[in-house]
Amino acid sequence: MNSTEQIFKSEIHVHLEATITPDLCRKFAKRNNVNLSEDLFGTKYAYEWDDFYDFIKKYDLITSVIHTPEDYRELTYQYLKDCAASDTIYVEAMVSSTHAKKKGMTYHSFLDGVHEASLQAEKDFGIVSRFIMNGIRHLGPESVQDTAYEVLKNPHPCLVGFGLAGDELHFPPNLFVKTFDMLKEANFPITVHAGEWDGPENIRNAIKLLHPTRLGHGVRSIEDANLVQEIIEQEIILETCPTSNIATKIYDSYENHPVKKLYDAGVKITVNSDDPPFFNATIQGEYDVMSKLGLSNDELRSLTFNSIQSSFCEDQIKEKLLIKLS
Repeated sequence: MNSTEQIFKSEIHVHLEATITPDLCRKFAKRNNVNLSEDLFGTKYAYEWDDFYDFIKKYDLITSVIHTPEDYRELTYQYLKDCAASDTIYVEAMVSSTHAKKKGMTYHSFLDGVHEASLQAEKDFGIVSRFIMNGIRHLGPESVQDTAYEVLKNPHPCLVGFGLAGDELHFPPNLFVKTFDMLKEANFPITVHAGEWDGPENIRNAIKLLHPTRLGHGVRSIEDANLVQEIIEQEIILETCPTSNIATKIYDSYENHPVKKLYDAGVKITVNSDDPPFFNATIQGEYDVMSKLGLSNDELRSLTFNSIQSSFCEDQIKEKLLIKLS
């Protein structure tokens, strides 16, 4: 048995729509009368794509089969069941109301589907889950603003934070200042994708302008030693996704990925699967990667501690989960 299998795990950076397995994708496509080309289904990864922009295009095609609150319920339950099988005790997944609305769902109906599955999975497997609403940067500042406004006006028990995802290179942080000032004013927890495709300057801008306590990826901070120190001093958590970064060719190997250097420098990191079947990633696999890079079991447990400690869930839930780790 792999030594990481019985370590309690947690992940706080995974896109729920992108957890869809090929089996579920085909099932939903049939159920919802969507014609998908077989060449979407790959060999190296569950889905075939060429580069990041092709990945975004294929991502939209694959997730276009998710049409109903029932689809969201089944998708959520299946992912949490799979995570629980590898001793994952907490998942904080990102969801997209813009996707749901495009398919005719309401804000409340799709979230209710997700929430029902979350409660059922907790009852069946003991896994706790909460969710972050993502604004999609390449849909423009107005779309992100509208999404954030709706979240603040419609509190939901499963929704605990707001994120910014999408095309980092062409939609920099300064476009979204108004929205994130509004979220900060409301004391609503914030995480921002930064330092995946873009470098230190826009990581700094994201921290300064958008008020995150966590950064999605953030690994390109390694290119600026002063920035790494600032991240440590401000206690910003990095939601690293090593396998994702290698799949998208940001780095060419785990050995050349900066996650271990960041960890050794004292940055508080977590490891996460991001878009699991698109990258042949699992939360179990990310802990295995860190083990192979030299982390001891106690150090691997510290990743879980960081993940839960920096999660956006309610304090009493956080305390219960942390007791499990002690």
